[in-house]
Amino acid sequence: MTAGKILVTFADLTHTGQVVAANTFPYGISRIASAARAAAGEAIETEIFKYPADFSRFLAERLPAIACFSNYLWNVELAHAYATAIKRVRPQTVVVFGGPNYPMEEEKQRSFLAAHPAIDFYVVKEGEMAFAGLLKALLESGLDLTVLTEGGRTFPGVHYLRHEHLIKGDPLARLNSLDDVPSPYLAGLLDKFFDGVLTPMIETNRGCPFGCTFCIEGNPYFNKVQRSSLARIRQDLAYIAQRNNPPDLLVTDSNFGMYKEDLDTCDAIAEMQKAYGWPKYVSNSSGKNQKQRIIEAARRLNGALILTMSVQSLDARVLEAANRRNISIEHIIEAGRMAEALGANSYCEIVLGLPGDSRQAHYDSITGMIDAGINTLLAYQMMLLPGTEAGSAESRERYGLVGRYRVLPRCYGVYEILGKNVPVAEVEEICVEGDRLSFADYLDCRGLSLSVELFYNGGLFRDVIELLARFDIKPSRFLLHVHAQASAPASPLKDIYEAYLKENVDKLFPTLSEIKTYLETPGIIEKFVNGELGGSELYRAKVKAIFERQGPLHELVYDAAFFLLKDRAVPGSALDGYVRQLKAVSLARKDRLLDVGEERVLLLDYDFSTLAAGFFKADPDAHMLPEPRAFAFAHGQEQKELIALYVRQYGTSIEGLGRILLRSHYSKFFRTISPVGPKREVSLAPQ
Repeated sequence: MTAGKILVTFADLTHTGQVVAANTFPYGISRIASAARAAAGEAIETEIFKYPADFSRFLAERLPAIACFSNYLWNVELAHAYATAIKRVRPQTVVVFGGPNYPMEEEKQRSFLAAHPAIDFYVVKEGEMAFAGLLKALLESGLDLTVLTEGGRTFPGVHYLRHEHLIKGDPLARLNSLDDVPSPYLAGLLDKFFDGVLTPMIETNRGCPFGCTFCIEGNPYFNKVQRSSLARIRQDLAYIAQRNNPPDLLVTDSNFGMYKEDLDTCDAIAEMQKAYGWPKYVSNSSGKNQKQRIIEAARRLNGALILTMSVQSLDARVLEAANRRNISIEHIIEAGRMAEALGANSYCEIVLGLPGDSRQAHYDSITGMIDAGINTLLAYQMMLLPGTEAGSAESRERYGLVGRYRVLPRCYGVYEILGKNVPVAEVEEICVEGDRLSFADYLDCRGLSLSVELFYNGGLFRDVIELLARFDIKPSRFLLHVHAQASAPASPLKDIYEAYLKENVDKLFPTLSEIKTYLETPGIIEKFVNGELGGSELYRAKVKAIFERQGPLHELVYDAAFFLLKDRAVPGSALDGYVRQLKAVSLARKDRLLDVGEERVLLLDYDFSTLAAGFFKADPDAHMLPEPRAFAFAHGQEQKELIALYVRQYGTSIEGLGRILLRSHYSKFFRTISPVGPKREVSLAPQ
C-alpha cells in the first residue's frame, strides 16, 4: 500500500463455480470508487474486483481498511462470505454494502442486516454521493466505528445496526447529472476487465418514470431521469472501442431509445461501429413508449440494437395489479416489422406469476406477442424481490401470492478465501401460485416456456413459420400444435420434457430456512458446481435439444407443418415436395450448429440460397429451378469468427452453451447456403 494511504476495495463479485455467472463489467461499483476518489483524493488507494479468485489472491497479500461490496440477488451470499473472512482476519476493517437487493420494510431491513453481521454500513438506493459522505466521516473518525456511531449518529443514505436497533439516515438527493461522478473508464479503473469474457456496459441515463410494482425502479425515488452528457458518452464509447474484444455492448438504461438524446447516443455508437467494427450488438432494455423513436434508434444502428418489448402481460387485470400501462399492440407489431426489416432481433418479456396472473392470461400473452411478430419471447418467472412493492407482505396477501425458494442458476461455487475453502450458493424466491394461478397451472405454463424456446425463439424454425403464414396459419397455432405433440407421452422429446418439469418441482423449497439447511449439507454445493444439481432447467433442456436432438426436433416440426397444411401438401404435390426439401435444408443448416468444419451438399429443386437470404418470406414457386442444382451448406469466415468469440466468452459446457443460446443471436450461426459446381458429389434431398 502506498505510504499513508487508506486501502479501500470495491468488489462486484460474480460466481464462477461453473461459468462466469454475471459476465459484465463491474461498472456500477466502479462509479462508487470513482466518486470516492474524487471525494477523498490522495487519502485513499482503491482496487476493484470482479472475479473471486482475483480478490482472493489480493487478500492473501493485503487486507483493506474499508471493504465495499455490491449487493445483488446473484452475489449477496458470495459478498458476505468474503466480508466475513476479512472480518475474521482483520476485525477492524469497515465493511460497506450497497445495491438494490435490500428490503423496503423497516423490520425486514433490520432482519437483513442482522442476518449478515459482517456488514457495518448499508448504502441505500443511489450510492455515489452517499458513500462519499460516509467515507469522509470514516476518515475523520480515524476509522473508529465506536466513535463514529456513538449516540446513533446518522449518515445521509446510510443504514446500520447499533445494539440491534436500525439506525437510518435520511435519503440523499439524487445526482443532478451522471457527469457529476468522473468516468471510471477514462480514469483507467476498468482496464483490467477488458479480458474477452466480460461485456462492457455504459449508463447514459438513470431512473424510470414508470411505477411497475415488480421492479426496483418502480419506487418513486427513481422516477426522475438524470442523464450523462453526449460528450462523456462519446469519450467512454471511444475508450471501450479501442480496447474491446467481446462483440457486444450493454446499455444499462431502463428505457433506452425512448428519449430524443438516445438518438445521439446511437449515432455515437454507429461511429464506433464504422471506425472499430464494434459493437456487433447492443443489448438494452428498450423504452416502454415512444416506439417510433425507438425504431429510429434501431435504424441508426443498422440492426445491431436489440428491440425489447417489456409488456410482461397482455391481461388487463394483471397490468392493473402491476401498475403498468403497455403500448398498443399496433405499435408492437410495427416495431417487430421494423426489427425484421433491419435484420435486428426483437425481444418481448412475459412474466409468469405476476399479481392477478392465470394460465389463460399467460397463454394469451405468449400467443399474442408471437402473432405480433416479435421474434424472441422471454418467459420469465416473477421473483419476489426485496425492495419491490410486489414482494411486500401486503401484495402477497392481496393477490394470494405464494413464493418458493430455489438456488439461483449458475450462482454457486467453492472459493478459497484467506486460507479456507468456502462453499457459497445464492437463493431466490419465485412466485408459483396466485389467486388465479394454481401450482399445476404454473407447471403447465413452464412447459409452454420450453416449447417457446425450442420451436419459436432464435428463428430456429422461421422457415416453417413463414411458409405457414403464406396460408394464413398463425405462428401461435403452429406453436400450440407442436407444443401439444412435443409434451405428449409419445413424443420423441418425452425425456427432455419430463426431466425439465420434474426439475421445476424438485428444486423448489417452501421456506428460506429449509433451503438454507439443505445447502449446509456437506457436499451439496459441490454437486451444484460439478453439474449434478442446479443450473437453468430451461436452458439445460434447450442445450440438449438444440445441440443434440435436431433430428427429433425436425420430425416434430415438420409433422406439425404437414398436419396444418394437410389440405394442400398432399403426397406428390409441388408443396409436398418443397416441404420435404425444406426439412432437409433446415437440418443441413442447423445440425451440429457449432461444428464450423462441417460442410454438406444437397441437390435441390429450389434456389434455397435466395430463399434463405430473404428469410423464406418469398414465394417458393418463384424460385423453382429449371433443373436440380447442388447447394453447399457451410459456415462463412465471419460466422466462424463470431462463433469463436462466443465460445471464448462462454465456453462449451452445458451452462456455457446455455449462455450462448441466451446471449447470442444464434440464427447468425446457421450455415450459409451457396450453389456449387456440377462436379461435386452430392446427396439427393428428399423428394
